[in-house]
Amino acid sequence: MAIISRRYQRIILISIVFSSLVYLSYTFFEPVPLSAEPPFHEQASSTPQEDDDNTYRYSKETPQSDQKELVVASLVGDETDWLDQYFGNWTKNIYIVNNQSAPLTVAVNKGREAMPFLTYIITRYATLPDVSIFIHSKRYQWHNEDPMYDGVPVLQMLRLPQVQKKGYVALRCSWTMGCPAELHPLHPSDGSDDRSQNERAYAKAFRFLLPDEPIPEIVGAHCSSQFAVSRDRIHARPLAHYEKIQRWLLETDLDDQISGRVIEYMWHIIFGMPGVDCQDTGECFCETFGLCNLTCTRGACEKRYQLPQYATIPQGWPEVGPGQDGWPAKGWAD
Repeated sequence: MAIISRRYQRIILISIVFSSLVYLSYTFFEPVPLSAEPPFHEQASSTPQEDDDNTYRYSKETPQSDQKELVVASLVGDETDWLDQYFGNWTKNIYIVNNQSAPLTVAVNKGREAMPFLTYIITRYATLPDVSIFIHSKRYQWHNEDPMYDGVPVLQMLRLPQVQKKGYVALRCSWTMGCPAELHPLHPSDGSDDRSQNERAYAKAFRFLLPDEPIPEIVGAHCSSQFAVSRDRIHARPLAHYEKIQRWLLETDLDDQISGRVIEYMWHIIFGMPGVDCQDTGECFCETFGLCNLTCTRGACEKRYQLPQYATIPQGWPEVGPGQDGWPAKGWAD
């Protein structure tokens, strides 16, 4: 029987170990091909981003739910469950302005939605999310930028990256009501209607609330005080400034309707926009809501919005009311 020297035994042993390591590396550490699909649980988000051809794709860069919050102005009895139904993972701050026992309320119910909006900004100034979205409580409202006045698609389509890029966006694009010129503060009319009273009160309020800024000759902005603002844009003014606005609202002799309307047409300026903030409607729909390739004039896009004859949505809408008394029929925008 042949005897193998220790030297050759060592060489054979090293060869066996090396061969085993090579085998294991190919078996357990085989590289993943570059064309491999991502794991099934990595889903694209629902925020559209613009491609070169003006169409929109979906990306994984959507801010998470803790980066955006809804600020809701409501009254006792308003139905707000639609917010949980469609936006369950969004943080919601629902202010019930006429219930002092509510978890979120206001010191005095004055100035309409301006008081809860200011209350939120003041109390949350140090802990604001990336984007705060200020809305009214009801799902269906005549001023919602939707063919059937539905607030759900307005919020679903809102492009949060655009809000952060621009700082402030109204939740409307159509120029109906407010654009391109709602008020002429330096040359107010002498009528008795709300708009005329607002116009007469505006310059004095502006001079007090924004003393370092010139009173605009024309104020044009989308109606109805529903908008989204970035944290940075809110922080562009000190906390004391918002407290000053709230004090004015509490102490002014103007009635609730007029004081609320003064602030309604001042929000955009408070948040750094020019006196006339009326973007081309087609651009607005594309940038704010991701609705591109619409047929538009400068102030309106086809099949997007009809100004109704009445401000109160019919009870039971949209199952009840469409196609009657001047309200648009179901499917009119299809």
